[in-house]
Amino acid sequence: MTRILRAISLTLALLILAQSGAACTTQKGEPPIRIAISAWAGVEPAELASQLGYFDKHGVAVKLVRFSVYGDAIEALIDGKVDAGMQTLDDSIRCLAEGKDVRVVLLTDYSFGGDGLVALPEFKSVADLRGERIGVETGTVGHLSLLKILEISGMTTDDVTIVSIPTWEIQQAMQDGQIAAGITWEPYLTKTAKATGGNILITSREYPETIITTMTVDAGTAAERPDDIQKIVAAYFDAINYIKANPQDAYMRMGQSEGISAAEFESQAAGIRYLDLAANAELFGSQGAGRVSEQTQTIAKFLLDQKVISALPDLDQLLAPNFILELIN
Repeated sequence: MTRILRAISLTLALLILAQSGAACTTQKGEPPIRIAISAWAGVEPAELASQLGYFDKHGVAVKLVRFSVYGDAIEALIDGKVDAGMQTLDDSIRCLAEGKDVRVVLLTDYSFGGDGLVALPEFKSVADLRGERIGVETGTVGHLSLLKILEISGMTTDDVTIVSIPTWEIQQAMQDGQIAAGITWEPYLTKTAKATGGNILITSREYPETIITTMTVDAGTAAERPDDIQKIVAAYFDAINYIKANPQDAYMRMGQSEGISAAEFESQAAGIRYLDLAANAELFGSQGAGRVSEQTQTIAKFLLDQKVISALPDLDQLLAPNFILELIN
């Protein structure tokens, strides 16, 4: 049934894309750049850029394709149904490892409390979960989060049973007694803890700069339409600057995209660190060999060691710092 629901979600999103995207083209007659997006405070500046007309200001046509299932957004990029995706760095590495040639053109945020492990009331620590069933949407950022949590807690996957469950079903699975705990992110993290009376045992504050979100673009699109990608990157940072200058209005607008209040969105945003142009420049480095390059290598090796990927891809091709460097030069 889960596969059926995921297929329906993907089909509906693509039908909406086909109906609405065809009417919007650039002045050159090119179709809009299609960007997959799903609920996460760190990527909503893309929605804000659209609302405020920043893409139009820079002269680029963009179609945001919103997915209710994060995994479907990733698959849409892999399958060529969209041109770019707002996804985590580890998932971009996975795309490359699975044969999808992509480029990371900017870093949106890193999780700082926005991801975590929530457990039923009787479990007070990660160690208490030895021998228990933990739910996570395998193959996604949640899976990486769980592996990292187990590692820093002195445990391995042999100490628990991993159950593959979509993120939005974690709460119900805990309430039904199917799992003792689950990996999720905001807004689901706090909601699940409240609904189950459970405990948030650990969050990404304990492993910062591990869950980094990106705008990742199909390599062919980046090569064929570099000017448009450059304009999208510039428009995105316009939105980041708007958040700094007008936080409450920005939270209201971005919250509306997720169907929540400005206050709720602000609470979620407290669990991340937005990365502006200066932060991107620092992480990419002046020669493209900054901290994010080292982190990419670390994450890729971690995924390989944990058998999430079967071989290391050519990581030198993944990061595309030129779009950031162009804006600071």
